[in-house]
Amino acid sequence: MRDIVKNYLKTLGFDKQISSLDEITHLIKAHLKTFSFSSMTVLLKDEISLDINKIYEKIVINKRGGYCFEHNKLFFVVLSELGFDVKSYMARVVNNTNNIVPKTHRFTILNFNDERYLIDVGIGFRSPCVPVKIIDEFTPSHLGISYCVKTLEKNLFALASLKDEEKFTITNYELNNYNEADYEMGHFYSHKHPSAVFVNNLVISSINDTEIRSLRNDNYIKIYENSQEEILIDGFETFKKIVSNDFNMSFNEEELESIFNHYVKNKLL
Repeated sequence: MRDIVKNYLKTLGFDKQISSLDEITHLIKAHLKTFSFSSMTVLLKDEISLDINKIYEKIVINKRGGYCFEHNKLFFVVLSELGFDVKSYMARVVNNTNNIVPKTHRFTILNFNDERYLIDVGIGFRSPCVPVKIIDEFTPSHLGISYCVKTLEKNLFALASLKDEEKFTITNYELNNYNEADYEMGHFYSHKHPSAVFVNNLVISSINDTEIRSLRNDNYIKIYENSQEEILIDGFETFKKIVSNDFNMSFNEEELESIFNHYVKNKLL
């Protein structure tokens, strides 16, 4: 475990002890910039393990991306090994609706200096780039976006974002106790159930200091602080470059062609 954390930090350019909230923020930003959120291995029907060694190998070494159960477990393990007081939970991804949806999302709560913070590096292009303090106030994050953990009722909370005075509820959750079996169940649904979003859609995203990059099937947009740009995917070569250059992921030609033909090309026709 120690080697995983050491090599993870080295990959992100961290060579000093992380001990402050600001340093955790820098680590979150480096993670979101370097390791893409992606459903590609789900669509390729790869076996996706939640073993931390497999997660590290897949995301950090092989650059094949991952989703919440992978990204947030990796970040949780790193913080835990660094000596931080962290606990993981499950949430429902509600996307600003009142729909009844299963608990298919993992995230982390950090206890730091007698305050609690929500950390989520696995909610795709909506991921906060800062630890979000659990109070009913918005915390500035990136590109003019702020985040808040709202108390809805006793033991029921919601993570919401705010930009240009528009609020968007991303997830809601309860602070119940969860274990690895619970995460395995949510993970199984998310990458196996025929109605699951990631089973039916190509979803890739990353966040850096100047833009959010978000690809969903054939729709690729770059979101800036005051504008957004739609990028035309005019063929396979363009798609291949986007995956490799914009999202820093590594897939072979056959895998890329399969994804392109099923989830990008068909949408373009």
